[in-house]
Amino acid sequence: MWYRQGVFRGEIMPRARNFNRRRRGAVLVLSMLFILVFSGLAVSMATLSGTNVRLASNQHLANTALYAAQSGLECARYMVGTVNLGQTNINHVTDAQANQVWTDLCQYVQTQALDGQTVPSASRFTDTGGAGDELITPSLGLSGSNVNFALRFYRYDSDVRTIKMQSIGTSGTITRRINVDMDVTKDREVLTYAIASRGRMWLTGDTTIHGDLYSSWNRPEISPFNMTSDSSVEGTVNTVLALSDIQAEGYQMETLDSNGKARFSFGQTVYDCEGNALGITEGVADSDGMLTDSSGTPVFDQTGARIPVDYANRLYSSGDEIQAYHENINYEQPAGTDIPGMSIADYNTDGYNDGSLATIPSSSTTTKEYFPHADGSYTTKKYSSSHTYYRHTYENETFTNAKLPYNRHALFKNCTFDEILYIDCYKTSTSQSRCNNVRFENCTFNGVIITDVPQRMDWIDNCLYFTGAATFNNQSSIQEATILAPHFNVNLGNTNPNQGDSNVLTGAVVGGIVDVRGNAEIYGTIISMYDTTPHSSGYVTNIGATLDDGGSETTSIDDVGTINITPEEDMMLPSGITSPIIIKTDNSTYCESA
Repeated sequence: MWYRQGVFRGEIMPRARNFNRRRRGAVLVLSMLFILVFSGLAVSMATLSGTNVRLASNQHLANTALYAAQSGLECARYMVGTVNLGQTNINHVTDAQANQVWTDLCQYVQTQALDGQTVPSASRFTDTGGAGDELITPSLGLSGSNVNFALRFYRYDSDVRTIKMQSIGTSGTITRRINVDMDVTKDREVLTYAIASRGRMWLTGDTTIHGDLYSSWNRPEISPFNMTSDSSVEGTVNTVLALSDIQAEGYQMETLDSNGKARFSFGQTVYDCEGNALGITEGVADSDGMLTDSSGTPVFDQTGARIPVDYANRLYSSGDEIQAYHENINYEQPAGTDIPGMSIADYNTDGYNDGSLATIPSSSTTTKEYFPHADGSYTTKKYSSSHTYYRHTYENETFTNAKLPYNRHALFKNCTFDEILYIDCYKTSTSQSRCNNVRFENCTFNGVIITDVPQRMDWIDNCLYFTGAATFNNQSSIQEATILAPHFNVNLGNTNPNQGDSNVLTGAVVGGIVDVRGNAEIYGTIISMYDTTPHSSGYVTNIGATLDDGGSETTSIDDVGTINITPEEDMMLPSGITSPIIIKTDNSTYCESA
């Protein structure tokens, strides 16, 4: 038994030891595998972490390089905005003027010595776009870091009125570029407005202004604007007056809250940020055009979205001088003398009167009329002081590139005018015998009306008076203006826009004072450029018909019509108006690249 037991032990126990050895070997292999796997994971995670760090670092460098390029862009915009480039009286910038602009800009950039560095002279280059000129600044560091930008101004010989600007931002080894085109053009800021006036402005009747209004009237005791509820301004109303100056006079142009903000009806139930309905019905708009409560806290609709202001929900009171639909009122705007085209010194129309115009001969027929005249009768005085005119009368005639001498005080009936009609007067005299009060009755204008430039405003003796139904269809080579008559009293009556889609006034309508009554369709800017500050009554730019506007022209309820005025700010400023040459950034060409 012992032997067998010994044999049992001798046979069985070694096998157990071998099995345990095999188990211990497997564990070792598994442990090594786990170590290898986790080591690989650790290495991978370390590698991934390093890659993420590098990616984050590269992204930071890329963003910093882009910020540097944007800084360069702002620097370039500052320089092109402050360089003095001279002025021009014609409606476009010539090649010679554009070349002078390039020379002036290069010299200006060089004299700035940005960051104390010398800017090399402009040089020639050739690339896939063609040959041209370029000016490249040295790299300019930002705050002593390894971040800088360089500017490249260049232009091609094929288009000297476009200056291209490239700002190259660098941060470490990363580079980002911003490219933008800049146009060499005339300053035409005045054309951004539908109506620009140096006096008061009244709107009434079925009048719609598809743009902004501007008045430089600076006597706060009298409101610069009066608008009735049947008119509409689809834009902003701009005044040089400060809100505090107006409030000190005891009147208001709009209904404001205690913080000086315009009040609006919400027009719907509004909620707070937690979705709770608020029991309020009105509030104000923030700087982003979103509605808030009176304390400036945002309000939301039932979906939780912010609510944009609806100007149709503006709250009015009976004391508002502006009852018409309008967007914001902007106070403390630039003075009229700061806007080219708003001062008599900006005008010189001698270039149109160059000797090529045919002088309109005297007429054997004259018609006695008065101005101002009684309602419905040109032959009856309105005032005892009304002026008498023996008008040279022309009927059913066509005039092409014609000049009307002063002291004709003509009456044109059913006449047609092609290309230019130039109306002469004395620049330095307001004697009736040296002026021109001209009445047009039922005439057709296929061109432009241009006058000489009297230095003083005489609203009676220098006057363009349109009666009946005038048809405007400018087919001339001068598309940027319909009427260019500085210091003339311009009275547009019924232009009968329903006669056809082409029957519109295209381009600027310039006068000392411009009144529009009856029906009118105008695509361009009305410029009333006479400074009416000395006059506390009358001398109002009147759009629509007002029976008692404080002015002098006869009006009646029959003068009420439909008036639409739409500015065309991309038009050229007419020749005859002097304005600075500027370099204007074309934001639509903005482009970023590596």
